[in-house]
Amino acid sequence: MGVGAAIALLIGTALGMSIFLVPTQMAAEAGPSVVIAVLVAIVPMALGVLQLLQLGGAIPVAGGAYVYGSRLVGPYWGFLNIMLPIVAVWAYLLFAALGFAQYLPYLLELLGVGIQIPAVAATMAILAFFLLVNYVGIQMAARAQIALVAVLIAGMLTFILGGLASFDIGNFEPLFPDGPGQPFEEGLGPFFLAIVLLYIPFQGFAMIIEIGEELENPTTNIPRVLAVGMSFVAVLSIAIVVALIGGASWESAVGPDGEPVDGALAAVADSFGTVPTAGLVLIAVAALVAAATTVNTLYTSYSRTVMRASRDNLLPGFFAGIHDRFDTPHRAVVFMGVPPLAVAPFVSSLDELTGPAFLDWLVVVVVTGTFLSFMISAVALWNLPTKFPQRYADSVYKLPLPVLKLVAIGNIVVSFAFMLLVAASAPTALAFVAAFSLVSSIGYVYRVRSSTTAGTDLRTEMSVLHRHEGGDDDPVDRSD
Repeated sequence: MGVGAAIALLIGTALGMSIFLVPTQMAAEAGPSVVIAVLVAIVPMALGVLQLLQLGGAIPVAGGAYVYGSRLVGPYWGFLNIMLPIVAVWAYLLFAALGFAQYLPYLLELLGVGIQIPAVAATMAILAFFLLVNYVGIQMAARAQIALVAVLIAGMLTFILGGLASFDIGNFEPLFPDGPGQPFEEGLGPFFLAIVLLYIPFQGFAMIIEIGEELENPTTNIPRVLAVGMSFVAVLSIAIVVALIGGASWESAVGPDGEPVDGALAAVADSFGTVPTAGLVLIAVAALVAAATTVNTLYTSYSRTVMRASRDNLLPGFFAGIHDRFDTPHRAVVFMGVPPLAVAPFVSSLDELTGPAFLDWLVVVVVTGTFLSFMISAVALWNLPTKFPQRYADSVYKLPLPVLKLVAIGNIVVSFAFMLLVAASAPTALAFVAAFSLVSSIGYVYRVRSSTTAGTDLRTEMSVLHRHEGGDDDPVDRSD
């Protein structure tokens, strides 16, 4: 995969469905303070990017999060660093597909089309379509992604320009509206929640380490893709939030029922009064494309994590299989796609079980799993100079040792604080992730013991780099 395609994959994941849903949700909840919140959310993004710049530059492998956990922290932690992202990705796939199903009726209404497409059908259709695309092959997926990202960016720029054309600095006052019925009537809780949830558009940068081996010259290009892609993502995300508040005020994000407005960014753009119908159509189309890029990239990247763990026999070797014709990890792709497809028909009945709205609950699952995984990777970063000193020394992008340790500590502290903050809004989501981790851990113990009985030390295999990863390059590396 070339650098351009990788940047498109990165932008498509980060500026995916979340950027078309979360800003309006948070504006409705936290008013103009979302402008400050999105700036604060850049802090964990910057720490995470620095962490992955170093890890990805030193050990560029497919399924990077798993490899970093198992090789640099310990076999069990590597196992968790595959299972936690997997459950988060399952939730994010369903979140993106549900966002697609929400925007589709708005677009059809704008176009004057009287067709009613059931939300379940739309949700399952996009999940199934991109499962097939990735089953057939990453090269086709990468080329399609570049075209999709171009449409996505065009829609975002339309929204931003429309907001700037009707910009009123008075819309930012007060930053923390605390009158009766307003967001901060009962305290600053909505602001802190907005910081955490506005981080969601930034978390897609972790994708790049999951496709490490498939990127041309990964040691050099992973840092380049991260630096260019995430700079682009940060600028556009901030511009979206500023345009939203400045162009129409935060009340435009609130629907008649007091909930976030239907149609999200497209509906807010309509209230600008400066965006023609064709522009609104483009924004709605871009939102649908955003859902597509999110689903596509998640399939592309995290199927490689499943494949990588299967190479170590941590997961059944069945999932490591490569398709004879398409040269893809087809079974791993199916593994990532089936759970959200299976849950999709029952979404309408899940609100009662999850506490908050199911869409919000999915966001909490994504954040909880992501931050737990990042804490493990932060420990891996701390251990990198001692575990693989030559790889650290030879990295194209090399953090000075004091900075490396500061970044590792910062990621642990910030990830833990953010995880607890967002989980407090949906304790059932935290309980779900904890239960999933417990059940998965029981499976890990079983897998280790059964491998030992068969004469294989699974934990030793999980602790070394394989030959195809350059395991013989360092004195401390051992090949299998």
